Amino acid sequence: MANDTSDTEALNWAMKLLNQSEVNHTIVVKTPWSSVFKISTPQGLVYLKQTPALLALEASIIQILHDQFQARVPTIIAHNVELNCFLMKDAGRPLREILKQKFDVALLCKTIEQFSSLQIAVADRVDVFLDIGVPDWRLDKLPDLFKQLLSQKDLLLEDGLSEMELSELETLLPKVHSLCKKLSGYSIKQTIVQPDFNDNNNLLADSSQDITLVDLGEIVISHPFFSLLNCLHQVGEHYGLTGNDETYLRIKEACLKNHMKFESKENLLEAVATTQMLWFVYGALAQYRLMQACGKEKLRSFQKRPLGNTLKAFIAACVANEV
Repeated sequence: MANDTSDTEALNWAMKLLNQSEVNHTIVVKTPWSSVFKISTPQGLVYLKQTPALLALEASIIQILHDQFQARVPTIIAHNVELNCFLMKDAGRPLREILKQKFDVALLCKTIEQFSSLQIAVADRVDVFLDIGVPDWRLDKLPDLFKQLLSQKDLLLEDGLSEMELSELETLLPKVHSLCKKLSGYSIKQTIVQPDFNDNNNLLADSSQDITLVDLGEIVISHPFFSLLNCLHQVGEHYGLTGNDETYLRIKEACLKNHMKFESKENLLEAVATTQMLWFVYGALAQYRLMQACGKEKLRSFQKRPLGNTLKAFIAACVANEV
């Protein structure tokens, strides 16, 4: 996790910037990949976020989304490049906190449709993000990135994979190529992917009812359905919904709604099924990125065998689908 010395330096910077003799703060998030502090000021709440250097693009990403795409994202107060931290204004309560009290499927669907609209708007201008260092994980790059990951054999063995499982994953490389080619055949443009897009990373303002997208530091450029599948997974996990529930199907429809101008519903559902298989590949790359950014021991102390478990799940999914 972010070390205490670094946290102290960031809080001291915030204190000076906010012109306060002491910072009245509470820890909101503390993980190996980010620390978030809620700070009370006479003008209201602000939030301080700090990340490892390799994940420190968030403030720049937010500013681009705000300035060039008029996206509902946090308002940046200040950004400290040297300390990999930034201050942002309060934007409301996590949507999950609200939905846990009273589930509102229309509100959740509105949130999803707002995000997918942003993804579509960004799709023709991804270079602005690539230019600042956002990773390029588009489908033509994904197989080689996965191959590079599988070459890290010592790391993968440490993370719980067997030699036999490693060999099996290598035999699946042509299938990864095939799945990427198939998914590329649909008229769904690649764009920003928020790896943990869900109701907890969207905030609802009590007064304006504006929905603000947060936690944007790990964005990559890839297939938009990776974000939407994560949302569906989280919905099932946190609200006990299954794939056949009417509410779940309505939420899934919201995930697809804005893409129906490009493809038929039947084709979109086929694309979802293909993306579901590749989601494990994408997820393994995301875990590897966190390992590189945070250090493998720190990440493993927080998540037991994150890479190994994701890759085992990919093998199981391939077996189940007779890939």
